[in-house]
Amino acid sequence: MSEDKSIDEVEKELWQRAAEGEGSERADAYVALGRIAYDKGKFKDSLAMCETARELFEQETMNEYPRELFDVNIGISKNYEELGRTYEAAEALGKAIEAARVIEIEAIDDMLRDQGRHWFLVSEYEKSLACHQEAIEMTERYLREPSLGTDYLNIGMCFHALKRYPEAIEILRKAREEFKESKEPDCVVRCDSELVEIYVALGNSIEIEYHAQLALDFYTTVNDTRRMWLLNYYLGIALRLREELDDAQDLLETAKEMALRNGYQEWEFLVKVEKEIAEILIIKGRVGEANEILRRIKSVQEIVESETIHEAA
Repeated sequence: MSEDKSIDEVEKELWQRAAEGEGSERADAYVALGRIAYDKGKFKDSLAMCETARELFEQETMNEYPRELFDVNIGISKNYEELGRTYEAAEALGKAIEAARVIEIEAIDDMLRDQGRHWFLVSEYEKSLACHQEAIEMTERYLREPSLGTDYLNIGMCFHALKRYPEAIEILRKAREEFKESKEPDCVVRCDSELVEIYVALGNSIEIEYHAQLALDFYTTVNDTRRMWLLNYYLGIALRLREELDDAQDLLETAKEMALRNGYQEWEFLVKVEKEIAEILIIKGRVGEANEILRRIKSVQEIVESETIHEAA
C-alpha cells in the first residue's frame, strides 16, 4: 500500500509540474508520466503524454534537446508497437534515429534494424531495405559486433518481396554461408526456405528440390510439422514442373493431409494445394475431377472472404 501511495504522490507532483511548469520542465514531467502509464500497460495514455512532451521539446531548438527528443521518440515508438500501429511505430523510430545521429549514439545500427523490421511488416519494402543496408554501414562505422548473417537475411527478404530475385538469391546465399560459419542451423534452413520460395517464383525445379530437401531434412529431425508440410508442398511443385505428375500429386496430398492432421487450417495454403492438384489433373486429362476441385475452392474462398469482412466490421 505504501508503494501505491508513493506512486500516487509522485504522479500528483508530476501533474502539478506539467500544469504549472514551462518548456522543458513541463516536457520532462510528461515524459515521466508517460513512463508510469507505460509500466501500467496504459499505452494510449502513455502515447498521449509522450507526444505532448515531444511537442514541447520541438518548440525548442533541436540542438538544445536532442537527447530528450531521442528518448521521447523511442517511447512513442514503443507505445505504437504495443498498440499494433506498426507504421506509426516505424515513423517515430525514424525521428529517434534522426536525434541519434546528432548525439552520435553507437547503437543506431540496432535501431535501424528495428525500423527495417517495422517497415517490412507494413509492406514498405524499399524503406525496410534502406534501413538494413544502412545498419551494416553503421555497424562498420562504430566498430560494433557485426551480425552479417541476420543483415543479409533481412536484405534478402526485402529483395524477395520486391521481386528482385537475382539480388535476393545472391545475398541469401551469403547469409547462408555466414550462418553456417557461426553454426546456426536453424538460420541456415531459414535461408533455404526463403530461397525455395524465390525458385518457385522462377520455376526452377532443380533449385526448389535442392533447398527444400535440405530444409525438410532439418525440420523433420526437429519435428517442426508446420514447415514439414509446407516443404512437401514445394517439393510437389518441383516434381510438377518436371512433369513427374503422379509423384507430385502424392506429395501435394501428403502436404494437405499433414496440415489437416496437425490442426492447421490455413485456408490460403489449402487453396494453393488444391489448385496445384487441379492443375495436375487437367494435365492428366481428368478435367471433370479438376473442375470439381476448382468449384469447391471457389466456394471456400467466398466463405472465407465473407467471414473476413464480417470480422473486420
